[in-house]
Amino acid sequence: MYEAREQDEILKELQENSSSTVSSFEGTFTYDSFAANSIEFAKQEVEREQAYKAMFARTSWGEYLEMRAEEHGIFRRQAVKAKGTATVSGNGTVPQGSVFQTATGVAFYTTKAVTITRSGDVPIECSTAGATGNVKAGTITVIPMSIPGISSVTNADATYDGFDEEDDATLYNRLIFKVRQPATSGNVNDYIEWATSIAGVGHVTVVPLWNGNGTVKVIITDSSGNPASSNLLTQVATAIEAKHPIGATVSVVAPAILELHIALTPTEGKGDANAIKTLLNNYFASKNFGGEKVSYAVVGKMIIDDESTNVTDYDSLTINGDTKNISLTDKQIPKVTEVVLNG
Repeated sequence: MYEAREQDEILKELQENSSSTVSSFEGTFTYDSFAANSIEFAKQEVEREQAYKAMFARTSWGEYLEMRAEEHGIFRRQAVKAKGTATVSGNGTVPQGSVFQTATGVAFYTTKAVTITRSGDVPIECSTAGATGNVKAGTITVIPMSIPGISSVTNADATYDGFDEEDDATLYNRLIFKVRQPATSGNVNDYIEWATSIAGVGHVTVVPLWNGNGTVKVIITDSSGNPASSNLLTQVATAIEAKHPIGATVSVVAPAILELHIALTPTEGKGDANAIKTLLNNYFASKNFGGEKVSYAVVGKMIIDDESTNVTDYDSLTINGDTKNISLTDKQIPKVTEVVLNG
């Protein structure tokens, strides 16, 4: 791998390779000339090193990685705006494009005009794309610009399917999968590529012949590791329907959540139940999790190794009341719903 030379190294070479009999040590005119040139040469060295890295997918980044991926038909998935439903109270018409907000300023626009009599639901979409638009139920309560006849707003359910732009690591992994795993004639790799081309799709499992000849089941999570929403399932199903071989019957479904109840007795450190829950759920949603089992040993090691948990040793760790690994089917994803710290 090409590595840029440092400025002092270049300066030394210029001094050593000079055929002039005039002194080139610090303080001389020759030294000043060599020093000035070595600075510019060092800049070129850095640019050469960066160009070298940009040439290869493994070391590339940003727009350069995008260009490498596009050569193979892989395009960076763009950010997606969160969607949801606002419940509005009052008597009047809520025009399309009306603005509702959370107390923290996350804004949503109505996507169609709705006439309200006492109370009614209005479809909304976040003003900005990304995961920040996924807000909890009951948090959209502000009407920043008054709407005649409308007195209040809330959201009974959380907004959903707001996804950030695909990061470099995920784009690289899709590129490498395309290059190294042959996808042809409707094989498993084809279905994985078709599904992951949709923004917001996370892990994909393909089950061929799940219900006899010609049947294919595609099981997907979103990029946060949660079961895919009905909206995301529809997008994936539509994309696959346009590409799969004639005669295939394809079902696109979300996996079921396997709830995990973690209990332990911290012997060193007070322990932070919320931090443990967040740590483990982030792991289960990541590419590092294999998906075949919940490892008792891995869970214990993660709790001890991560400083955020405030646990450096423990006794009596149980997962769902037991001290063994939990096997998963390809239709399940684990999620920690409770962490109990025994005294």
